[in-house]
Amino acid sequence: MAVTYRAKGAMQLELSVAIAATFMVAAFIVDWPRALAGLALGAICRFLPYGTVTVPLGVVLVSAVAEFLYPWFGRTTEPHFWSFFIGIFAVAGTASSLYITIRNLKDRL
Repeated sequence: MAVTYRAKGAMQLELSVAIAATFMVAAFIVDWPRALAGLALGAICRFLPYGTVTVPLGVVLVSAVAEFLYPWFGRTTEPHFWSFFIGIFAVAGTASSLYITIRNLKDRL
């Protein structure tokens, strides 16, 4: 019985890692600078208390800051509301995926 449970748990872990990797790849395709910022945010939030609160707040903050910095770097002409939402997907796709994957791996080990 224990072997079956272990195999089932390992399969669930592999599936969750595959889903997280898919979201990360999609986020990099959509907007790679914000996706890199999301990776940094997910790694930093892993060491902060209340990560389940700091990740969503950080996602919105990083996306908003990037939206106002993009025109300065010449990536866009002006801040736009829809670009902000696309940025939220890019940052959240990497930050939350990395945060949750690290948490699940830590719980398994």
